[in-house]
Amino acid sequence: MPKEKILYDPRTETGLAKRVLVSDRPDGFRPASGKLGQKIITLLASGPRYPAEIARSLGAHHQTVYYHIGRLEKAGLITRVRSEHIRGGEAKLYALASDGYAVEFPVKGEPLPTLRSSGRSRALGRFFDEFLHDGEFDGWIVVGSPLQHGSAGTQARDGHYAVQLGFALGQFVNLPEKFPVKLDTDLRAEKLTASNLVVVGGPRNNVIAEALNQHLPFKFSQGGFWSAIVDEGGNSHGAELDCLVEKIQNPWDRSKTCVVIAGLTGGGTKAAIIGVCNHADALFSKYRSGPFAALLRGADRDGDGKVDSVEVLRQL
Repeated sequence: MPKEKILYDPRTETGLAKRVLVSDRPDGFRPASGKLGQKIITLLASGPRYPAEIARSLGAHHQTVYYHIGRLEKAGLITRVRSEHIRGGEAKLYALASDGYAVEFPVKGEPLPTLRSSGRSRALGRFFDEFLHDGEFDGWIVVGSPLQHGSAGTQARDGHYAVQLGFALGQFVNLPEKFPVKLDTDLRAEKLTASNLVVVGGPRNNVIAEALNQHLPFKFSQGGFWSAIVDEGGNSHGAELDCLVEKIQNPWDRSKTCVVIAGLTGGGTKAAIIGVCNHADALFSKYRSGPFAALLRGADRDGDGKVDSVEVLRQL
């Protein structure tokens, strides 16, 4: 027998749920698969009806409607609300037994800690799979220090873009007990490089990104103070909003994973973050597992002078 479950669509603004009859076999819903059965179900969706009303509305013979109502009732798809004696006969009022029906396949599914999290991107979850364990975040988000540091003595000004990444990943994990964010200088000083790392910002401002650069498929060019990104064919890309999103094995511990989200400028890093957080379904549509590399270019679609979108230039 079908069981009633709650169906919730996170894309609706109202946040309303529906009660749906669910079965692991479609056979039980067969009475609703015929044309007349579908029409009766659709009509009852607008409110209870008597069979005579249904027959008139559908232009169908009374006996035919009674036959299909009997099958729908036996299948549990509609229910008798009440019966009334009218002119020596019994009139039965029918309504939908539930808000819908569905066939449920025997798949594992995915954990949903909250209803809100059901609106999350599956593609984003797949990409960060190594970082997400039983509702906990396993790794560090690494941002550049705002103090002068590194060989060039630079000050990072793009670390705040990691907040957007935190919101995106927060859909998958519980609130961490300890801060999962580290400055690049602190991560290196505390010898935590052999961990799962999400590195935000390029080698100009982030010493961990600088150390990882030689291992990336798309690399930042040291010439001109990291002024270009070089693809696998040796072509240079030096537009202000050019950026990359890459995933590799951690060179300090190959059982761990490093993700680099960085641009040539602060605006480029913002563009890379937007690509990961706001366009994950498109960016990671074909990704399933393993290494990943995408060269992106930020864009200002609404003309307000701020990057708000990205286009993919190259992808491996």
